[in-house]
Amino acid sequence: MGRKQLAGIIAAAGLGVLVVGYGLAFALTGDKVPGDTTVLGISLGGLSEDDAKAKLQAGLKDRLVLPIKVKAGPSTYQVKPAEAGLTLDVDATIAEAGAGRSLNPARIWQGMTGGDAVQPVVAKDEAKLKAAIEKLATQVNRPATEGTITFVKAKAVQHPSADGLQVDNEKATETVVSGFPSDGNPKDLQVSVTKPKAGSEAIDKAMTEYAVPAMSGPVRLTVGDKSADLQPEEIAPALTLVAKDGGFTPSLNAKLLEPLFVERFKKLETLPKDATVQIVAGKPKVIPAVDGMVVARDKVAPAILALLPKPSGQRTAAVGLSHTKAAVTTEAATALGIKEVMGQFTTKFPHATYRNVNIGTAARKINGTMLKPNEMFSLNKIVGERTKANGFTEGNIINGGKFVLDLGGGVSQSATTTFNAAFFAGLKDVEHKAHSVYINRYPVGREATVAWPSVDLKFLNDSGHGILVQTLFTASTPNSPGVITVKIWGTKVWDITAGQSEKTNFRAPGLVYNTEPNCRAQAPTGGFDIKIYRYFAKNGQRVKTESFVTNYNAADDIRCGPKPGTTPPTPPASTDTPPTPSTGKPSTTTRPPS
Repeated sequence: MGRKQLAGIIAAAGLGVLVVGYGLAFALTGDKVPGDTTVLGISLGGLSEDDAKAKLQAGLKDRLVLPIKVKAGPSTYQVKPAEAGLTLDVDATIAEAGAGRSLNPARIWQGMTGGDAVQPVVAKDEAKLKAAIEKLATQVNRPATEGTITFVKAKAVQHPSADGLQVDNEKATETVVSGFPSDGNPKDLQVSVTKPKAGSEAIDKAMTEYAVPAMSGPVRLTVGDKSADLQPEEIAPALTLVAKDGGFTPSLNAKLLEPLFVERFKKLETLPKDATVQIVAGKPKVIPAVDGMVVARDKVAPAILALLPKPSGQRTAAVGLSHTKAAVTTEAATALGIKEVMGQFTTKFPHATYRNVNIGTAARKINGTMLKPNEMFSLNKIVGERTKANGFTEGNIINGGKFVLDLGGGVSQSATTTFNAAFFAGLKDVEHKAHSVYINRYPVGREATVAWPSVDLKFLNDSGHGILVQTLFTASTPNSPGVITVKIWGTKVWDITAGQSEKTNFRAPGLVYNTEPNCRAQAPTGGFDIKIYRYFAKNGQRVKTESFVTNYNAADDIRCGPKPGTTPPTPPASTDTPPTPSTGKPSTTTRPPS
């Protein structure tokens, strides 16, 4: 065998060894992650592509939903990955790590000897990410603030200046993305810092030269020989000093002090009086407006600010008066066109002291109500809550089909009378609710109850002119019923008549025996439905018709005492007189007044 043959055999044998080794290396590493590969500390070396994906997903499961924390100055903020549109691209991350079969010798060699820490590949929803960064910027960004001085209980309180911050949105995006998945530790945002223009020296100067003297005593404002004093503790809540350009600027919130001015300037000024419409000698009359002379508000704040730094004895300034017109002029009141009765109604009520109090109080509060075109009448708003402080007392109301005592009982008499006046005036019915049971002194189906604050009587002045509501009230006596009349004055638009259907859907009352100590007997009333019509006419011709249905429940026959033939309950033992034996007879049934 020659040397050439031997060399060929040896070469062939070596190539075979290489081929076998290459095949073995490919079999062992060709589809596996390189041996030393990690992703965020999770070791994936030597795993198949599918196993590496599964391990990576399991290892990062909790971190993928953690908020990304970022820090600007001393404050920490959070961005939710879902809101920012950030997700982990597992496939791309594993591919980046080097998984997958390859015949490339270099790739096979890396699988046997290589691998490194690989950053996760993050998928981004650009629109969501942009919105999340803009939201973050609104939380972080703030302008530089100058030092201020405010006053609490007439004591000056110093507030130091503060730097401003401004986020770089592009770099903030990089920071947020690099922080996903979160490890719980905040990453620093890159922000620019802006400095306030005035230093601390300006605030120190303001304290010495203005703030401390400002609270040293009252200031006095004069009009002629009249004056009004304003105390430091009254001025303090509206006073502020702001550092500016090395100095300071005082300011006074005059709107905050207006209630104080109104009270304190009463003796310095004459307030204007609005023109009104009143019923005089049975006819509407325009009461002219009266212009006023009031303290010129635009002069008050500058005068106070100029006095505050001055020492005692020099804290007085004159303020002028300005001519002020009434809000409602005589011409405006005349133009409302309140000249005739549009609609009126009268109801009577049986004698009861509480009725005189409650119906009379409501009538007085309603009387004189004036509405401009398209203004709303609300009885609850005008009359107010039915409390003792507001002039009301306890009386009968209907609750759950029973008559019970409560504050304001009887006010519904005023509501019913007002409702019918508005009905015949042709005004738009916005809200009314009939009593749950029929009360025979009211027009059937055409009445209204009220309760604070949920049940109201409302109507809209849709007449095109102003209206004035007038009430006439006569208290009841033991020998005569009370009377309430409501007239609505304006410009008459419609001739109104009313109609009604037959009663339908009759409901029979029940019979109830009540042995409770606080029992109140009640006469029965049947329930029914009825339809009410309102006919609108002009010049004798009907133009339109409106209707509504009123539903009345039945009111039970309530008798105080045990049911005949039953054993009454045993009353509690008493150490005084023995209980009176029951006769077993029910008491006389009467309807309580309402």
